[in-house]
Amino acid sequence: MQTDIAGEKQGGFEMLNFTIKPGESFQIGKDITVVFLGGTPNNLKVMVDAPRSYNIVRGSLLEKQKNYYPEPAIPAEAMRKMIAKQKQEKRKIEG
Repeated sequence: MQTDIAGEKQGGFEMLNFTIKPGESFQIGKDITVVFLGGTPNNLKVMVDAPRSYNIVRGSLLEKQKNYYPEPAIPAEAMRKMIAKQKQEKRKIEG
């Protein structure tokens, strides 16, 4: 696998650009593995192994539906802790 750290600009961010052969893979963090399976000049086969908690969506769908990713739900216990902390900080300020 060859990598080009300079990459290309996409959405204002530098993107990693590399050449990969069929059967090779790369990691994104500790949780995600992407395997290039091969394909034709017009179609690529890619396999993504990631936890179900990640939303993996084709770019063409994102273009059609701008607000695809919903806000993540905050667990009830975490919400109670945040509210308690805010009340505590408010009491300190009001003295």
